[in-house]
Amino acid sequence: MIRLTFLALVRSGLWNTPADPALFNGMSAADWGEVYHFARTQALLAITFDGMLSLPSEVRPPRPLYLQWAAQVARIEQSNIRLNAELPEIFMPYREAGLHPVLLKGQGIATYYINPLHRQCGDIDVYIGKEGQPIANSILLRHGAAAEGEASDKHASYSLHNIHIENHRMILRINNPAGNRYFQRLVKEWHPQQSEMQEINEYPVALPPVTFNALYIFMHAFVHFLNSGIGLRQVCDWARLLATRQDDIDKVILERHFRKVGLLRAAKAFGYIAVHHLGLPEQDLPFSIKGMERAGEVLLDDIFATGNFGQYDTRVQPRPKGYWSGKWHTFCRATKRCMKLRQFAPGEAVWYPVTLIKGTITIQLNKLRATKRQVLCSMIASATCSL
Repeated sequence: MIRLTFLALVRSGLWNTPADPALFNGMSAADWGEVYHFARTQALLAITFDGMLSLPSEVRPPRPLYLQWAAQVARIEQSNIRLNAELPEIFMPYREAGLHPVLLKGQGIATYYINPLHRQCGDIDVYIGKEGQPIANSILLRHGAAAEGEASDKHASYSLHNIHIENHRMILRINNPAGNRYFQRLVKEWHPQQSEMQEINEYPVALPPVTFNALYIFMHAFVHFLNSGIGLRQVCDWARLLATRQDDIDKVILERHFRKVGLLRAAKAFGYIAVHHLGLPEQDLPFSIKGMERAGEVLLDDIFATGNFGQYDTRVQPRPKGYWSGKWHTFCRATKRCMKLRQFAPGEAVWYPVTLIKGTITIQLNKLRATKRQVLCSMIASATCSL
């Protein structure tokens, strides 16, 4: 019952339609607390708040929870405003250096929402390409950014003005080698000439072309789903993109892309949720979802169990504090999860352990190279001083 009322609020906020008041008759404070919990763990606090505002006052949540909810929505709005204001601070120096930055996910996808400030935001992801990434990294450091975490073969992470920024040399990598090669070819075909411009806070920002973006937004969500889980927000992102740009997306080509990367069945399961639980018109999908009921419901159960990026999965044991013991814990957990969910994309599940091992090796090689550079710089500095 609580899941049904929560999903009713999601649909209402997602499409600006009134929720059915009859679903909320007799709801207790505890029931509303559970709805709020779902909204928080699925990263949909502002969207469900919009849905709740469509209800008559007599069936809305108690005032203390209402005020708490409203305060969280205000924080989400302020976070979006901060990220939007930061975009020119990143894109302008990149462009002045001759780079072609493309905004991924996040604030670009938010433009497809009825109220872009109500999409729960995270960080800023920018695709630069292999040659441009070192230049972009240097620009951020000169502007006072601090490096964060371990650099991977896909991106480098920084913090600037308390905002997390990722410079991507690679947009995404999937596990299946054949599917990954196909995806990387697609990126090379459109970047940078075919990217499309979108004004965000009156500043023009480049986004991926829309048919490619409809593939990428799903693929990004699915990679995280296999690894640790996702929140319903990721499916909402995809649904809003498909609905808002339905006339611009080449559905024949999009279905071909899903087939070529080996993720057509997984996309159909996501499509089932988007249509039957989020209210996306079925004609906006590039494929049929007939026969996907069981797989779609399994997927939805997992989304509710894991929450946003798997952060709320109570089935997972805490990660050990040691570096290598933590790595082993992550490897075992992710591999076990992939095998459990292999029905959605067998090729991705089989190759996932290989991807994890290669990623760890890359990180260690990057650390080794950085250490060698530091030692060499120190030796040169010492030699210069002695002269």
